[in-house]
Amino acid sequence: MPSLPLRFVVLCDSLDMPLWQANCIKEAVASGAAIPAGVVVRAAQPDPPNDSKWQKRWRNRHLALWRAFNRIYVNRFSKATKSTDMRDFLSDVPTIAVHALKAARRREVFDSETVAFIRNAKPDFILRFGFGILTGEVFDCAKLGVWSYHHGDPTEFRGHPPGFWEILKKSRVAGVVLQVLNDELDGGCILHRGHFKTNLHSYVRTRDALYFGASSWVRRVCADINANGFRLAENSGATQLGPVYKEPTNRDMIKFCFACVKEFAASQKTYKANRQNWNVAVVDAPIHVVAGLEGPEAQTAALSQAHWMPRVSGTFRADPFGYPLNRSGDIRILCELYDWRRHIGSIAAVDYNGGKFGSAKLVLDAPTHLSYPFVLHHNDDICYIPEHSAGRDISAFQVDEQGITTHKATLFPKSQLIDATFYECDDTFWMFSLDESTSKNTDLHIYYSSCLEGPWRAHPLNPVKSDIRSARPGGTPFMHGGKLYRPAQDCSKHYGSSTVISEVKVLSKFDYVEEVVAHVNPLPNGLYPYGLHTVSAVGNKTLIDGARKVSVLRSH
Repeated sequence: MPSLPLRFVVLCDSLDMPLWQANCIKEAVASGAAIPAGVVVRAAQPDPPNDSKWQKRWRNRHLALWRAFNRIYVNRFSKATKSTDMRDFLSDVPTIAVHALKAARRREVFDSETVAFIRNAKPDFILRFGFGILTGEVFDCAKLGVWSYHHGDPTEFRGHPPGFWEILKKSRVAGVVLQVLNDELDGGCILHRGHFKTNLHSYVRTRDALYFGASSWVRRVCADINANGFRLAENSGATQLGPVYKEPTNRDMIKFCFACVKEFAASQKTYKANRQNWNVAVVDAPIHVVAGLEGPEAQTAALSQAHWMPRVSGTFRADPFGYPLNRSGDIRILCELYDWRRHIGSIAAVDYNGGKFGSAKLVLDAPTHLSYPFVLHHNDDICYIPEHSAGRDISAFQVDEQGITTHKATLFPKSQLIDATFYECDDTFWMFSLDESTSKNTDLHIYYSSCLEGPWRAHPLNPVKSDIRSARPGGTPFMHGGKLYRPAQDCSKHYGSSTVISEVKVLSKFDYVEEVVAHVNPLPNGLYPYGLHTVSAVGNKTLIDGARKVSVLRSH
């Protein structure tokens, strides 16, 4: 098994790298996961004669709109591709400038001198940030192979430009893979993959989300190799590959512009003229039924009998968690109470006695937004841990029998982690949370500790999952049939559109694996058909929330 730091050689077109590539290298090195052992940079090419330039432009005039759009707009406003000088950072690293040789099928091959340079660096892996489609001896120069980012889901979108065709085809998500290359195009082992939300009216934002969102994966994979070995056999390449896309033609660009304008107008109508109005319900069924683990018919029957809280003008309720009050089935619900006038949420308590809801009582308020009050039984006490990333705080609040907050214990000071969700197993506390430092609603991070008060340690594979469809926590983890399940939000269509249930197959201090096994969608003909993003257990009952669209005037 390799030991950290892993040695790597960088293949790049210039030492003035795009910012996302510079971040990728710097993070891997700063973490101690990897160390650069060599740099192969493309030698500067002489400028072609002006006549040759104009002849080439004329031959490619059918691509003129895309190339003008990319040069004038995309490269100007993109943050991820901002040029970053890496000469000082790599000043002590052996470097060679080379001209790659052309090979068959538009591939590039390195000469014997370059191959010898790479071999002498004794790399564990080669990181490809430049040059074209490679072939030849370079694949045999590192025991862990040549790693390359492919910004596109190889089962649906291959080629380039990254993120463009996903927007034109109205795909809600765009994929990224970090892959080990081989002689077969897009056929190598996938080291890590993720899915990010496409912004259907902004190509720059979509592409930046792909670049920045995946920039930490080299560090993550190096940590995984050090902890668990190089699991090449466990990660096979795509069995069915999608079509290969090329630069868009002028006709494609015209369609693209019209599509972006149409999507922008639709988004303004949806998010400026309307709001999501949420409410909370009690379902008289255990969480595994509501989660769909007993089949869709039982799930639909349970959801159709949901008992919704009475609506209160000027507010909405969401993110319900609770605990039993007695053996008669009465429960106390803690939820977000959002005030449309203040535009922030507070934490409220609502008692559910004899099948009836009591009035909402404010239990926690702050100058900044509060939500997602995760309830935890700890040392025979009941506490709740609200989402308070706006205040850079994760704290546990203990409550007495009347539901009054009596004590505060800070777990994560100065933290912007979102929707902290806890699970205790074998004397270890696990915390699942969302980290939005690089992408929104996409990166699941895990922390663990021997006690709730900490200290907490970050999982070495963070982000353990990068998927807009199933990363953000959405309720209480639960056991059923000897298996652990984790509810999460699907934000690919829009925020809080539905909940997915993932089976946690591996949870350890060195590894994490989960697989989506069920979905909890809002009933299309129900009172709240627009969203459902929290599913939490209270004994044999389940709490859910639901959203519907209302006009801005009505919500106020």
